[in-house]
Amino acid sequence: MSTSFLSFIILSLFMLHELDEIIFIQPWILQNQANKRYLKEMFIAGKNHYLSTENIALMIAEEFLLAFLLLLLAIIFEIPELALAIVFCHTIHLLIHIIQVIKFCRWVPGGFSALATFPILLLVFYNVVQEPISWPLFTFFTVILMVFLIVNLAFLHRKAKKLETWIYKISKAD
Repeated sequence: MSTSFLSFIILSLFMLHELDEIIFIQPWILQNQANKRYLKEMFIAGKNHYLSTENIALMIAEEFLLAFLLLLLAIIFEIPELALAIVFCHTIHLLIHIIQVIKFCRWVPGGFSALATFPILLLVFYNVVQEPISWPLFTFFTVILMVFLIVNLAFLHRKAKKLETWIYKISKAD
């Protein structure tokens, strides 16, 4: 599987999943924030980070841009291990949503798309690892990428209120 085709698949599935989150996070929080069963659920526990749909969309747009740039680097420099590391990290992210669906026995934001795209990503991963790749390089990219994504997500969450203020200011300028 070519790096460019792999990149196209992962970016498409990533965005499908993120749209699921953009659409359903706010209704999910509003519907379940008073329910004690969901107090530790990641969206309810972190509801201060998801102040508005626009804020969520802006954070996801930043993540999409980073994924796009990393995949572009993987294509330009022909580094399938980098693209595969992105697939692996995204698959782990989806697994967390699937665990939530099982734990709560109901849909959570991103849960439907996680269940729908998880098998596709496993198939993609399986097909790519049939080709010769550098496992040490894949492991290196996976570790670096996972740390980078966690730090970036923490940064976005810390800046959520400032983003919200900026969005409100921009919308009032019209």
